[in-house]
Amino acid sequence: MEKIKNIKFMPVFILGFHRSGTTILYKMLGETKLFNKFTMYHLLNYDELIYNHIHNLEEKKKKEFNDLLIKKEIKKRKTDEISVSSDYEQEYVYLFLQKNLPVTLSDKNRKLFEDLCKKIIFISGNDKPVLMKNPYDFPNFLYIKKVFPEAKFVFIHRNPLEVISSTMRLWQTRLKNKDEFAVLYSKQYEKAYTNKLFLFLMRLYYVSPFPFGIFEVILRCKKGSNYYLKNIKNLSKGDYVSIKYEDLCQNPNKVIGEILGFLNLKSDMDFSCFVKPRKLNLIPEVRFLKKFIYNFLKPYFEYFSYNI
Repeated sequence: MEKIKNIKFMPVFILGFHRSGTTILYKMLGETKLFNKFTMYHLLNYDELIYNHIHNLEEKKKKEFNDLLIKKEIKKRKTDEISVSSDYEQEYVYLFLQKNLPVTLSDKNRKLFEDLCKKIIFISGNDKPVLMKNPYDFPNFLYIKKVFPEAKFVFIHRNPLEVISSTMRLWQTRLKNKDEFAVLYSKQYEKAYTNKLFLFLMRLYYVSPFPFGIFEVILRCKKGSNYYLKNIKNLSKGDYVSIKYEDLCQNPNKVIGEILGFLNLKSDMDFSCFVKPRKLNLIPEVRFLKKFIYNFLKPYFEYFSYNI
């Protein structure tokens, strides 16, 4: 750990609702090779990262994990068909959960996050910005800016109806059948399938006809949207860029170019093959509640010109 003691880093946070497009945006920006990113390899080998690097064990460890994926016949995420490997872009919340720490950045896990960024810089051998994402920290950016004054933010927004519908679909996918990929990085998810009562209650909450869990998802969106609208004015224009998922799908090269320009970076990559415009079929519960959702989140709908 002495080797990383004096390492400096600049974090760039991708923040938005769960299922707002943070994963595909992370993947697209990561493909530019302009950033250091947090991957499955880093998550699963956190305590050994420096040792593995010094002793040239990184490729061996990555191959072992990739071979495991092949053995389990795991090629893509069940939820959105994104390819997975040891280099899959991961959320730092899963490192917090491994250590039984809060899911949002706080004084309790700040040191762990700092060490993670320093380790990534050390083993990468460069000083590129560290690109991170964690939807739980969407309503937490003022704290992040306070403790990391040099931090930059990339906010991504999506129609709340689609966010809520997509979130419920994810729960349904994960709870109806065991997701073998999620088991590899989430001990909480794995435990759910070893406790039949807990699994039954989770299915009742999220998967049953008109699941009550949808209101918890709506409330989470309300909290995040209120926080953003109330506090975004407290960030300077040089601290953040805000995009819409719909624009990213419609014109990916333009949107990625704007993000990179904001960060004083440039790439000639063509991103048109990464994401395409698509219309998500809302689940019946969201269609039934869409007027309620619109009125409940009306300031956010109006701010970003979303409709129902």
